[in-house]
Amino acid sequence: MMAMGIFTLVISLLWIFLTDVGFVSDFETFIGQDWHEYVLSNPLEAEIYLITKRLIGVFMFPISILIILITQKSYRNAETWSWFALLIAGAVLWGSLIGYRLSIGYFLFNTPLRASSSMTPIVGLMLLILGLALPAKVIFRTNPHKTRND
Repeated sequence: MMAMGIFTLVISLLWIFLTDVGFVSDFETFIGQDWHEYVLSNPLEAEIYLITKRLIGVFMFPISILIILITQKSYRNAETWSWFALLIAGAVLWGSLIGYRLSIGYFLFNTPLRASSSMTPIVGLMLLILGLALPAKVIFRTNPHKTRND
C-alpha cells in the first residue's frame, strides 16, 4: 500500500508542476485541436484549462499524504478501519480518474503518449488492489485479539 501512496504523491506533484505536459493529450483527444495552436489563439482559456487540471494534482496531494500516513501507522498494525479507509480513498481517486478518461474517449491506445498516459490511473488502481488484497487475510482474521506477530 505504501507503493500506491508514493505513486500517488509523485503523480500529484507531476500534475501540479508539469500540468501542460500531462494534460495536453487529454485536451487534444477531447477538443480535437492542437494544444499549441489553441494556446496561441486563446491564451486565457488555455491558462484556465491548465489551472483546472492542476487542481487534480492539488486534490491528490493531501490524499497521497493521508494514504502514506495511514499505511505507516494503522495499516501496518492491521487495523480494520484503515483497510476500509484506503479502499474508499483509492476507489474514489483512481475510479474518478479512470471515469474521466473514459468520458473523454481517452482509452484509445493509438499513440505512444496516450498509451503511457492512460496507464497512470490503471497502475494506481492495480497498486490499490494489490495493496488491499495481499494483507486482507491478516487484517480480517477471525480472532481480533491476536496480534500480527502471534
